[in-house]
Amino acid sequence: MNEQEESNKKQKTSNESTDFLNFDYDFPLDTTASGIPQENSSIPEDLFMFVTDTNDINTAPESSVIKTTKPIPQQQQQQQHQQQQKKSTEPPNQGVYTIVVGGKPFRLSWESLKSDGPSNFFVEYFKKKKTRVMHIDRDPDIFEFIVRHLRGYYIRSTDDIQNQSLLYDATYFGLNRLKKLLQEYLYLNVGGRVFRLPWTLFQKDGTHNFFTGPLMHSLLSPHTTEGNSPPIYIDRDPDIFVDIVNHLRGYTIHIRDEMHRKNLLKDAQYYVLRQLSDKILTAQQTVAGFGEGSNAEVLLLLQDVRVANMLPPKVTNISIPNLLISQDWSLTQIQYKRVKDGTPHALLVQVSDLCMQIHKSANTVKLMYEMNHANIKKMNSIANMAKATRGVNMEIYIDTYCAITIDDNQVKSIEYCIDNDLIDTNWEVCKKCDMEDCQMSRLILQRAICGVHLVDNMITLCALRLEAISSRFRLNLKREFLSG
Repeated sequence: MNEQEESNKKQKTSNESTDFLNFDYDFPLDTTASGIPQENSSIPEDLFMFVTDTNDINTAPESSVIKTTKPIPQQQQQQQHQQQQKKSTEPPNQGVYTIVVGGKPFRLSWESLKSDGPSNFFVEYFKKKKTRVMHIDRDPDIFEFIVRHLRGYYIRSTDDIQNQSLLYDATYFGLNRLKKLLQEYLYLNVGGRVFRLPWTLFQKDGTHNFFTGPLMHSLLSPHTTEGNSPPIYIDRDPDIFVDIVNHLRGYTIHIRDEMHRKNLLKDAQYYVLRQLSDKILTAQQTVAGFGEGSNAEVLLLLQDVRVANMLPPKVTNISIPNLLISQDWSLTQIQYKRVKDGTPHALLVQVSDLCMQIHKSANTVKLMYEMNHANIKKMNSIANMAKATRGVNMEIYIDTYCAITIDDNQVKSIEYCIDNDLIDTNWEVCKKCDMEDCQMSRLILQRAICGVHLVDNMITLCALRLEAISSRFRLNLKREFLSG
């Protein structure tokens, strides 16, 4: 190979090495025979912008990455536009607004006005009217409490009238948070004394009573078609109501006497507090601890027996002599359950102020009682519940171990008193009794405790304890003179 061919070969190689730089740039590129650029050659800055390492793609600057975005839906665009428009029209939090209530001005910031919101009477008014002054014909004294509430302070009513007025205005202005706060407590005027009590307290005696029913609806929905309902006034004894409240709080009520028990029972029934009524009715509870098969007993006044609480009769064998003639009766004992736990108890009833007839013949002595209309009606209800097909037995039986007191003297039995002339009785010929040669006398039955049994398909009372007066003379001895 001669020198000319070798030179042509080198020139061809040099041209091939510079072909990759064949760009349409308007700048001179001086090369040597070997194809290497000279030091004074200028290279554009973006010459290598498309020459990258694949390992460095993730580290490339954001400006060098081509981004693709999904189109925003039209509904979302409208929502974003509305939010931006709302922000642009929202007044500044510290903007001051004047509310004139009953001629008295109150100045509040926009932040305070919307604190019980997001929407209420004030917010909607100022947004709509584009003004900073409002005139309202309401009570300025009540509105002072509302202003304190809007500013974030805790408020508390002083009485039932103020609390009801605050509830009215909270409803009028659409302040739902204030309404909820006011409805947590009940302001109740009982006999002229105001009580502030939580609503949850009255739910401890069941969900259906005087307070959780129509009263709650009336107080918590004060606006009616006839106007605003007044605060509730209950014309009952406030001292008795204190006892009831203490019971609902979990305390034991001290029943001072029979009159206190009756008054407490009346108000418990008036307020439809069933559990409290049941406790008062079953306040005297005993346990029959003698004999096999004995069970718990409950003593109620006859008029206080709740027929719905009676249980199916239970057959027991109890020795109940018919006075002079001792005889064992197969009895069906009436059972009674308490409202709270439903435990069965043997039912005992207390009767009082009755006229009791003594009928005697040659071999038999029996007692008959005369009841008023209310007691007879209650006995018939008990008979219907117990499915006593023959109704009520007007003969009263005497238990073998009955404790008998006549004219303040404890006696062994009615027969013993008759045989030994220990009681003042005026005997007369009985014309209604079917016994031969029957004579009748009367006793005043002051009070008696009797078991309730089903005997021969009749509801029958069996006396366990009785106190009686034998004559008018003994009755007059018990009369007391007026003091002074």
